[in-house]
Amino acid sequence: MSTIREIAERTKLSVGTVSIVLNGRGDEMRISKKTQQRILEAAQGLGYLPNLSARRLRQSNARNIPSIVIFWPSDLSSDLLGRFFVGAQSSILEQEFEFEMTIQPYKRKHIQKIKDICDQGAYHGAILTGISAEDQCYLEEHPLNVPTVLFNRTSSIYSCIYVDAYEIGRKVAELFMLRGHKKVGAIVSDYLMKADNNFRFRGFVESCAKYGLELEDRHIQVAPTTMEGGNIAASKIVKSGRELPTAMFFPLGIMAVAALPVFHRAGIRIPDDMEILTYGDHDIEKYSVPSLSTVKLPVEEMAAACIRLVMGRILDATGEPKSIVYETPFIFRESCGGFRHEI
Repeated sequence: MSTIREIAERTKLSVGTVSIVLNGRGDEMRISKKTQQRILEAAQGLGYLPNLSARRLRQSNARNIPSIVIFWPSDLSSDLLGRFFVGAQSSILEQEFEFEMTIQPYKRKHIQKIKDICDQGAYHGAILTGISAEDQCYLEEHPLNVPTVLFNRTSSIYSCIYVDAYEIGRKVAELFMLRGHKKVGAIVSDYLMKADNNFRFRGFVESCAKYGLELEDRHIQVAPTTMEGGNIAASKIVKSGRELPTAMFFPLGIMAVAALPVFHRAGIRIPDDMEILTYGDHDIEKYSVPSLSTVKLPVEEMAAACIRLVMGRILDATGEPKSIVYETPFIFRESCGGFRHEI
């Protein structure tokens, strides 16, 4: 990125004149239109990007509002982002805090970009979502220099908001056992299977073995984190032949919605022939036919808590990191019933 000095050298004008024009005060300071145009063209040719944060702070009427960046991985569900935003904005709408919020996409295992952005000093605080175990190790060895909160991760270094992922998988397997199922299956998103911290699916697999549930390899399908992926994976389950599972777990709810037409066309009645349980509780799961039972991830509440934690650290830098764990209740709808007896 070019500097004001480089633009001044190219136009053979003073740094002060260039700075005035680039800050939008050319007319006020009676700089000719021709000179202004010359400066703007040179700036564009050199790829100059103005420092908007610095410009705002120089304005006499500017308010000192904290700026928070939300780092969001490119392969995480966009529906989840919508729910996160609804929760995060509640602090503004309820006049609890006033702040600016930026959504910054990133690719997993490109954690250096996150550190570089934070080290530039453009933001007062950061919320990290969906980071891999490898990325988290790096950030704990090389801490960010701004107040930081991890979403749905645990950490001894940073404040964090999370749910017990292993317990989610365990209690799904336990529910299937209590419902009388013997043969079960799962359709899992590929990014979850690749993650070292995929405790949700691990809890399900290990607990199936513990409770005597049969989980064959052919009844575990891994697919892209999309509705199309869920649809294709369901087709593979149906085409696998022989005896099908009587219960299916979808660690990502939108994939279950896309699987429903496949099961319907194959004559598999939900829940009579096969019960389905998801994780997430997106609106689409509530209004599908049949509606989908789920383990609720309270995204909105967790997002609001992330904002409170990061704002707390911004306003009081001496505070210690905090951890908050949220409950994940069952929400029973048409696709799967409740416990047949108390646990």
